[in-house]
Amino acid sequence: MFWNDTCCCSLWASGSVLPMPRRSAARRAGLVADAGHVQDSVDRIVAEWGVERPDLAVGPVEVLTRLGRVSTRVDEELAAVFAQYDLSAADFTVIAALRRAGAPFTLPQSVLMGRLRLTSGTVSVRLGRLEGKGMVTRVPSTDDARGVLVTLTDKGAQLFDRVAPVHLANEDILLSALNPDERHRLAALLRKLLVAFEHERSTSPLGFTVAPAHAARRARRTVGLSDQAGLLVDDVDDGSPAGQAGLLAGDLLVRLDGHTTPLLSCVDLAAATAAAFADEQPLVLHVLRGEEQRVTTIQPRRRSPDADRHHVLPR
Repeated sequence: MFWNDTCCCSLWASGSVLPMPRRSAARRAGLVADAGHVQDSVDRIVAEWGVERPDLAVGPVEVLTRLGRVSTRVDEELAAVFAQYDLSAADFTVIAALRRAGAPFTLPQSVLMGRLRLTSGTVSVRLGRLEGKGMVTRVPSTDDARGVLVTLTDKGAQLFDRVAPVHLANEDILLSALNPDERHRLAALLRKLLVAFEHERSTSPLGFTVAPAHAARRARRTVGLSDQAGLLVDDVDDGSPAGQAGLLAGDLLVRLDGHTTPLLSCVDLAAATAAAFADEQPLVLHVLRGEEQRVTTIQPRRRSPDADRHHVLPR
């Protein structure tokens, strides 16, 4: 093993792996690694705030700062692979989006902009760069006088076929610290988090819509209610199962009956709703109306197979 300032792990006689930060830095911070615990840079940040400002609730740092630092390292590794093909990661996302669209690998520029979640100006710059390399073409749309159709050229498709396997193999290498089950669990958790940010509203087939947990907390704070996490009901259809059960806009869904953990994601609400339909059992929700705790029982009402949607639909 190499001993330097960047590779700092030691195998103790007990077999546990411990970080070995520079001694001067460790002394300055007054930190000692616990046996069996390998620290990262965020552990040090949290520990230092624990000494300097123990009153600060720094728990989110453990997640968000790690996400940011992992993203930075991953971006560097991905960029190194793309550079071998005279591409940037941004270039590849455009090529990949067009290739995913299927033959003839064409999308309206407005659709491409939405799929990449980028502004019109940013997409135009990327397309201009790729057009100059002969990877894409842009022509006016025959269906929309102001629209533009973007097409992946044969050269661009061939480049994708060369880059994609190398890129995916590189991504697999970057996840080597996680076993398959850990990757699956991490993907599921990140999906929950991303769904909450990508969808301002989620619609239930039981006749109501909810806002995500972070929006619910902010809304309750704004009107002076307790900072309680949950899914905020912002609309209930008249005559729907939810309306007949007495659910109201402004109610906060805090827990599924029989569960001890809070209801924080429409992903979990969707799974519970699907189970209620499948088992033909009511969906029982613990609700906070203002500061009053209530229990609401919603009986699924089966309609025609084409009309039923046994899940929550983000929008």
